[in-house]
Amino acid sequence: MQKIPLNLAKPGMKLAKAVTRDNGMVVMGPGMELTESHLERLRSMEVDRITVEGNPLEGGSSGVDTSAAHRLERLDHLFRRLGGDPWQDEVRGFLNEYLRIKAAEQAARAAAEGKA
Repeated sequence: MQKIPLNLAKPGMKLAKAVTRDNGMVVMGPGMELTESHLERLRSMEVDRITVEGNPLEGGSSGVDTSAAHRLERLDHLFRRLGGDPWQDEVRGFLNEYLRIKAAEQAARAAAEGKA
C-alpha cells in the first residue's frame, strides 16, 4: 500500500483505504478500482492524496525519489521542530537506524545489478 499525490494516480489503480470527507463520510471505499471519472471527482473535491494498493511509484518513473538514502537525508528536516522531546528523539533514532540499513541494502542491490 502506498499513499500518493492525487496527480500521480492513474485509472486502474485500486484504493487500499477509503477516501473520506472532512466529516468522516466515506466517498470511495477500499478496493475500488479508479477510473478517470473517479479521479476527476476527487480533484473537484480537492483531495490531495489517496492510498492505493501495491507500490505503484517505486522506481524513477514517477519523478519521486523514494530511496532510503534520500529519506535519510530529509530525516533531520522532518524532525526539526520536535527537538527536545525525548520520545520524538527516540523515534528519530529508530528511523535513522532503519533508513541507514535500507540505504545500504539498496546500494548493494544496485551495485550487484550493475555488475550483472
